Amino acid sequence: MDNTQWDSLVIEVNEYLEADTTLDAGLRQVVELNLQIGQNNPNERDAALGALKALLKGRDGTPFRRGQKSAVPASVRVAIDRICGVVEEASVQYYNHDAIIGAITMKHIKSGGGSYEGAEDYASAVVKRTRNNLSKMFKDGNWDGSVESLLPSDE
Repeated sequence: MDNTQWDSLVIEVNEYLEADTTLDAGLRQVVELNLQIGQNNPNERDAALGALKALLKGRDGTPFRRGQKSAVPASVRVAIDRICGVVEEASVQYYNHDAIIGAITMKHIKSGGGSYEGAEDYASAVVKRTRNNLSKMFKDGNWDGSVESLLPSDE
């Protein structure tokens, strides 16, 4: 791994560490140690990258995701992932609330139309739409990327 790739990775991981305040202190130390090992010994960077991926994959806002790199900062990715977790849970509960909901809730025609296969299929579609909307809101400057700014204020 060359210096440019490593430096980019270090920036992304540090940004993630700053953004995710729920990360366990011990895990945070292990991640920082792996970054230090890669920084001090370029021959160990691939091993450090593998360890970092294993430690952080699957967490809210992680820099190690499938697909294209996100255009939004880690702090916003963490917020979007948390919001999408709430939306997913609520969508499953909504769909399973009554059989009539599954019978009348249809996919958009662009998605092939028809009924959803089940609550998870419905929740997945709602989460995808929510994730796209939140990313667009942030990129357009209509949202600052924090969960708190979406909630009503007590003024």
